[in-house]
Amino acid sequence: MKDKRIRYRQAEIDAVIGHRARCFVVTRGDLTSAAYAERFITNQQPIFAASATPGPFIFAVHADRLERLYPPHH
Repeated sequence: MKDKRIRYRQAEIDAVIGHRARCFVVTRGDLTSAAYAERFITNQQPIFAASATPGPFIFAVHADRLERLYPPHH
């Protein structure tokens, strides 16, 4: 089975880099629409703060925090 996680798919990473995209993703596919929305609402201030910085980047939106997926921390 192919890995569907964007941080491991080079074509998607290349698109994020090429467009200097600022992405926020929910990595769980089993949540309700309300749970997705709640994650974004709960994290709106950190999302706004991160959005003010230049891309490219990808953050996972968890229930109580953001986690940077790309570029990885070194």
